[in-house]
Amino acid sequence: MEKTGDIYAASEKGRCVAYWRPVDGSRDVFLCAMDLTVYNRHPHLRKMFVELATEAMLNRECEAGASMTFRVREPVVETRSRWV
Repeated sequence: MEKTGDIYAASEKGRCVAYWRPVDGSRDVFLCAMDLTVYNRHPHLRKMFVELATEAMLNRECEAGASMTFRVREPVVETRSRWV
């Protein structure tokens, strides 16, 4: 498989922002963003942020309904929110 670019994260205005940098030298592409405080405080959300950025990069050219996935996930288990 041929490398198409790199995903990198940057800190911007209180957010962690993920971009994809194509190897052909074209402009960086915004993928997703998360509040920087949340990103720094929650390792499991940081990992999910990286996965989301990867999924967004993989699917940026796909038609609606023709999604690709980097990793198959187990179903999310609902937990009681402390805010309820």
